[in-house]
Amino acid sequence: SSWTYGHELGRLYLHDEFHDRLETKAYDNVTSNTALETIEKAIRDGCQIIFTTTPEFQEASLKAAINHPEVKILNCSLNASHKYIRTYYGRMYEAKFLTGVLAGTMTDTDKIGYIADYPIYGMTANINAFALGVKMVNPDAKVYLEWSTARKNQNINLTDYFMGIGANYISNQDMIIPNRASRQFGLYRVTGELPVNLACPVWHWGKYYERIIRSIKNGVWNQEGKTDVEKALNYWWGMSAGVIDIIWSPAIPSGTKQLLEILRQAICNCSFSPFSGVICSQTGIIQQNENASLAPKDIITMNWLSDNIVGQIPTLDELKDESRKVVELEGTNKEEV
Repeated sequence: SSWTYGHELGRLYLHDEFHDRLETKAYDNVTSNTALETIEKAIRDGCQIIFTTTPEFQEASLKAAINHPEVKILNCSLNASHKYIRTYYGRMYEAKFLTGVLAGTMTDTDKIGYIADYPIYGMTANINAFALGVKMVNPDAKVYLEWSTARKNQNINLTDYFMGIGANYISNQDMIIPNRASRQFGLYRVTGELPVNLACPVWHWGKYYERIIRSIKNGVWNQEGKTDVEKALNYWWGMSAGVIDIIWSPAIPSGTKQLLEILRQAICNCSFSPFSGVICSQTGIIQQNENASLAPKDIITMNWLSDNIVGQIPTLDELKDESRKVVELEGTNKEEV
């Protein structure tokens, strides 16, 4: 998958950064049924820090962490409530907001497509941030939301569907993998046979791993663990930490690029949040204070959609069978999704 490939690039980055001062091992083709066994093997192999790169491995990570307190185990997910493991994730919504601003500026139909995958923690924030970016520069535009993991879409080419309704700017997956090459990633425009890519959000997993490893080496890790021994510790870094970024196309007009760079710098400097000001959902007002920003917990766990989005968050029954496991673990509303 592109997700696993991104983490593998992060592991290779560590080799370049630390050279012979660090040895890494990769364990692939792991399932939720074999995750605990694989973690135990990694521990027997001498691994002192273990990153498990999907929420599906959170339970196995927790069990291993309880049995091996001498090993540092981190799971790539959001909102874990266990003090025995730490979780890590990225504020991808910051980059999605910027691509939303770009889409809202560029569209000439006021219809923009958005293809999401799993309705889990973090994904809804990405969708809403994109929609709020669109709304900032184009209040008349609508974002049409579809889910690639929905049963109803399993035999549908969503790019063709969006073109059919007049949405020729589409936000899709963040990354592709070499053996499945495609131009349908990031934000792209479709007017001819080949999409024109305009912007691509980037996960810098290597920088993420480097920051964590350096925090262990310099003792910060242990100090963080003492702050509140009863609470889980979740790393949730974004553009200000250099672990999330965005690549722009030269095809973007210079004035638009200048606006995007101003907003990007404001986000990196923590002087602006995409979830600041008055925010309205499809069912009412979420935040009325124009000088306030949503708290991190409210961003992570949001289960609502912005009022300029056409679409819904799917229920568990509306998803493909193979997609349900992840959503059961990390769904934005576990009682309904």
